[in-house]
Amino acid sequence: MKTELELNELILNLRKNIREKKPELLKFLDEMPVTIPYEENPPKHLKTLASFYESLVALVEEHKNDPAKSASENSLNIPLTEIVIMEQENLYQNLMTEVNNTTISYKDVGKGDVPIVFLHGFPFDKSMWKGQIDRLKDSNRVIAIDLRGFGKSTDEKSPLSMDLFGDDLIAFLDKLNIEKAIICGLSMGGYIALNVIQRFPERFTALVLCDTQCIADSAEVREKRNETIEQINQEGADAFKEKFVTSVFHPDSLVYKTELVDSLRNIVFANSNEIISAGLMALAERSETCSTLEKIRVPTLIICGRQDEVTPLAQSELMHERIRGSILKVIDNAGHVSNLEQPDEFNKHLAEFVNSLNTSL
Repeated sequence: MKTELELNELILNLRKNIREKKPELLKFLDEMPVTIPYEENPPKHLKTLASFYESLVALVEEHKNDPAKSASENSLNIPLTEIVIMEQENLYQNLMTEVNNTTISYKDVGKGDVPIVFLHGFPFDKSMWKGQIDRLKDSNRVIAIDLRGFGKSTDEKSPLSMDLFGDDLIAFLDKLNIEKAIICGLSMGGYIALNVIQRFPERFTALVLCDTQCIADSAEVREKRNETIEQINQEGADAFKEKFVTSVFHPDSLVYKTELVDSLRNIVFANSNEIISAGLMALAERSETCSTLEKIRVPTLIICGRQDEVTPLAQSELMHERIRGSILKVIDNAGHVSNLEQPDEFNKHLAEFVNSLNTSL
């Protein structure tokens, strides 16, 4: 049986060929899903992908000699109960692509000349941006990726670093033929955003920094991370994961938003001990980017939860002072994951910023 990556690529290529070479089949193609969302049951997921691919092939074969068939005469039995039907043609979700010897999982939604690319924090995945994707997808192309080793992106067991994450991002943009993008990163995603805008400034038209900072780890923090890594190697990561989950939320969220907390807990606990340790090492070894902030020349929005104790508000204020023309928005009753705890206010600030960019074009 073909792999998930192979099937996804076959499906996308076949759909493209149908659109380019068999326009008479478009009315049938538009009734079919654009892509197949990932299912937690891998064998079932591969079976669904294979079934969908076979349905596309059958569509071409069925209409090869009779392209005038109407939709009512279409005899295909597409397993719609197993497939989530997307609302628009370019609503690509849970796609996979190969970059730098690793497989990157990503969502690609909506239309627009300059996409907004979302980078999640440690140790989360792209699903943390669902609220922002839903808010922006109707008027923008938005992309969220699983960083190497996290979510559904594979890990080749190489040491992680901000440079490597950044190299993956640029290779990813190249693979999708994206010349320029708006980059939005939260926490570690912000570290990566600052890394790439320093090394590849020509690739980005705007910057959004969420609950993040430009400083490197102090010697004390670095030592604590190393101690945590040693503890994980000996005892596992469950204790760290639970402590981390509670540390990123506003105290009220832990009491009144238990479903949200549980959802993020599931994401964190899905990570292996190895990827948690590798991520902690990457955080400990990252370089400071504060000295480069004055060189940033693109519109910049900084968002921070007022009660963020992981990357405190003072760090956002520092970046705001050094990035010329930047905008700082502080969200009350939010900790380190302000986009999850106060999505309405977060989305309002983000949408206003993006709309201002579109207006100025």
